[in-house]
Amino acid sequence: MTDLPRLRPVGGRADAVSMHATAVAVDGRALCLCGPPGIGKSGMAAQMMVAGAALVADDLCLLTRDGGGLRVSRPDGGPAAMDLRGLGVVGVPVVAQAEPVAVVLLGGDPPRIPAPEDLDVLGLRLPVLRQAVRPDTAAKLILWLRNTMPRRSGTGACGGGSRGHL
Repeated sequence: MTDLPRLRPVGGRADAVSMHATAVAVDGRALCLCGPPGIGKSGMAAQMMVAGAALVADDLCLLTRDGGGLRVSRPDGGPAAMDLRGLGVVGVPVVAQAEPVAVVLLGGDPPRIPAPEDLDVLGLRLPVLRQAVRPDTAAKLILWLRNTMPRRSGTGACGGGSRGHL
């Protein structure tokens, strides 16, 4: 699909790409929150952090190949902070890196039972979870992160359980 996030090369490195996203993690497993400017990526991450998630990176994520898997982190020199629209840049606790298990594409109204969809990242597939920005979305994403097991087969990076509409 054409609305999937663009991955950009990082300084000639074959093992890394960047993505316009905010990443949050629970127990070392991360979601990369994507969507158009102003959709609420940082706001969704803030709601998830209040519910126990940790910030990995705000607005720009570095995805690197790590053996047979992927890692997400802040780019070198990236601040340990979030840009909270209307409040400014606020320092927050962060984790250095985590294993990305899915890309969450915020916006629209996903079908109740979506067709499986993946994003190829450095030769590995990450499931795409399409989600509307609703008051309960952050809680549902936290539950999904805590209660799905990563899949490790073929060229799939990870993910698991139910996909798409939460």
